Amino acid sequence: MKKVLDFVIVIVSLAAATFVFAGFNMEGILLKMNQPETIGSKEIEANPGTVYMGYPAGEGIPEVRSQSEWEETLNDVDYVKVIPKSLKKTNVYSLAEWADPFRRRRNGAVGKQKPAVRQSPIDVFVEYIPYYILELEDGSKILAQVSQNTAKALEKGESEAIPIGRKHGFSQGAKNMLSDICEENQVSTEYVWYAIDNEWQKKNSFGILIGKAAVAVVFFFVLAVILELVADKLLGKRKES
Repeated sequence: MKKVLDFVIVIVSLAAATFVFAGFNMEGILLKMNQPETIGSKEIEANPGTVYMGYPAGEGIPEVRSQSEWEETLNDVDYVKVIPKSLKKTNVYSLAEWADPFRRRRNGAVGKQKPAVRQSPIDVFVEYIPYYILELEDGSKILAQVSQNTAKALEKGESEAIPIGRKHGFSQGAKNMLSDICEENQVSTEYVWYAIDNEWQKKNSFGILIGKAAVAVVFFFVLAVILELVADKLLGKRKES
C-alpha cells in the first residue's frame, strides 16, 4: 500500500511540476532585469536595416484593430502594433527562427533534424513558439506568434505591453496542423503577425530554460514532501483505528 501511494505521489508531483514549468514566466523576470528600449516610428525610419520585431512599441507605430487594417498591412514590410480584444492559444508550435534546426551531440556532431512543427496541449517547449488566435476589435481574428511574456500580458489586457510585429507568411506544415482550429474560428492561415525579438530570445533561451526548470524541480520536491507527510498522517490514523 505504501509503495503504491509513493508512486502516486511522484506521478502527481511530476504532473504538477510540468504545469509549473509550462506556466512560469521566467522570460518576464529576465525582461524586467534588462528591459529593451521602446521603439517608435522615428527610430525605425532612422535605422532602416535594423530589425525591431518584438521591441516595445513606441510613438508613431501603426495600430491594427480591424480586418481591413490588417489586410492593408504590407507583408514583411510594415511594422505594426496589433490591438487584440482577446487571445487564444492553439496547440500548434513551430520551431523558433533562432533555434538550431538540428539536435547536437555532446561532441558537437550534428544529429537528427528537429521537427519543424509539433503539437502539445501545454507550453513546455522553450525552442518552439506557439501560434495564437487574436480577436480584433471588429470581431475578426488573425494568427499571431508572440513570446510567452507578451501572451500573458495580452491575456490580462495590458495593451501597453504590446510589441512591434510584422505580417509574415509561414510554413505549410503549420498551416496543415492549424487548419481545423482556424476553420472552427474563421481565421485565415495565409499570414501570421510575428512579434518576437529573435535576437533576445536566442541570447536568453538557456537562462529561460534553467530558470523554469529550477522552479519546477523545487516545486516537485516541496509538493512531494507535503503529500508524503499528509499520506503518512492518514495512514497513521488508519492504523490507530
